[in-house]
Amino acid sequence: MTRFKPGLEIPAYLALALGCAWLSNALAGPTRRLSWHLKEPTRTALAGLPATTSMAPVAIPDSVLSTSDHPSEKAARPLQLLKTVAPSSVTPVAAKAELTTRFPPLVKEAQAAIRGDEAVWLHAHGAVFLDARRTAMYAEGHIPGAKTFSAWEDGLTEKVDQLSLFTADLKLPIVIYCSGGDCRDSHLVAQKLWLAGFRNLRIYTDGYPDWEARKQAVAKGEQP
Repeated sequence: MTRFKPGLEIPAYLALALGCAWLSNALAGPTRRLSWHLKEPTRTALAGLPATTSMAPVAIPDSVLSTSDHPSEKAARPLQLLKTVAPSSVTPVAAKAELTTRFPPLVKEAQAAIRGDEAVWLHAHGAVFLDARRTAMYAEGHIPGAKTFSAWEDGLTEKVDQLSLFTADLKLPIVIYCSGGDCRDSHLVAQKLWLAGFRNLRIYTDGYPDWEARKQAVAKGEQP
């Protein structure tokens, strides 16, 4: 049996572990694959640090661009990704004032919890809603207008980057929800959004089950 030389055991085990992790991630499906890198915030750095100066559009991953060999379909892919994250409409000035009056930007905390009645009010007043659950659950039913921002699926970093680039006011409230109860996926998404410069993140703690229990309208199917 081959033995490692003294002092080489730890590096060898680390290399073996990284190799296994790489292979497992490579074989994972698109809804379970994780990114191997972290990107700098595109709009604002951490509190107390200078704001980023580069506002260049985020590069679209090769995995998105290479799904078809047809040039026209390749060109359409970046636009489809932007459509999934960009706000569907511009919030009127009066609506912005109403939103920020009741839900002002957060100063001492990165995120704050909201109740079901507050989520209903925010939805009725045009706030952006993000669904942190897996896309399969999103397709089975979600809050109307909510965009899929799964915490555990590939592409989340790109979606956060694009949302920050196409959101004119990062101080407007954004609602993130998942399955309620012990689900922490919405908190993970909120952390990424805070790093990207968003300063009014509201966690709908009871999540989608509470929305259904309140007999609110729901939508089904994949995000267009």
